[in-house]
Amino acid sequence: MRPVFLMMFSLVCCSGAWAGPIAREAGAIYLADFTKQLPRVKLGAAAPCYFDADMRRYAGTLRFPQSVQLDAVSSDGMLRVRGNARQGGVAAWIDPSFIEGMPADFVDNLRRAEERRRKVDELIARKEVAMGMTLDEVMRSLGKPQKRTSKVGPDGSRQTYEYIKYDLIPQTPYTPGYAQTTTTSTWQPEPGKKLETVVVRSSSGYNAATVYVKVPVGTITITFDEGVVESIEQTEGTLVGAKAAIVVPPINVFW
Repeated sequence: MRPVFLMMFSLVCCSGAWAGPIAREAGAIYLADFTKQLPRVKLGAAAPCYFDADMRRYAGTLRFPQSVQLDAVSSDGMLRVRGNARQGGVAAWIDPSFIEGMPADFVDNLRRAEERRRKVDELIARKEVAMGMTLDEVMRSLGKPQKRTSKVGPDGSRQTYEYIKYDLIPQTPYTPGYAQTTTTSTWQPEPGKKLETVVVRSSSGYNAATVYVKVPVGTITITFDEGVVESIEQTEGTLVGAKAAIVVPPINVFW
């Protein structure tokens, strides 16, 4: 019974049935950062697979024929896939030469898309926008616009988003007021005897109360052409997100 139990334990572990969150390889690009629907690719032959991108820890051999799910690409171009090995389901790294039908420029395009994603994430973290960003990316950075318009013509669709920047300006009104101050003092003229003096002073004047008023200080108008930022225009005033930076438009890496 013991050998059977150990064999079943090994199969379950290799299949990933007990697997937790993916431990990401340093420098690898994970396709889940770009799409929720991960692509599937066909094997051209039975493929040895490994637990790490360095191809040192053997995980098994993927069966042929089958299509596998593509999860990631390492810095060296190795592919992380999910499929059926001879001992069960496995998530592991294989050499790309075992894949059929994958475009030759897929890895290069994926690296360009990853570089763009990092730049866009930095802009969003600073609440900035740039030409080349998408509608979704702008809204992730600046939120929902106060005003939006759209137009559809022979050349395609165009949208305009308008954002208003507000600042809180302090204002301090003064109102008449009346105040009373009570002072209590205690002294001891002789041992065992204490005397207390209470003095009440009244005064009149003005009370100050500072309030903050929301005041518009600038606007930014963003024009989209087919869902991608084409131009950015701002009025006077300091407006977060108004820097006219440029990023590469979205790159379609999937076939």
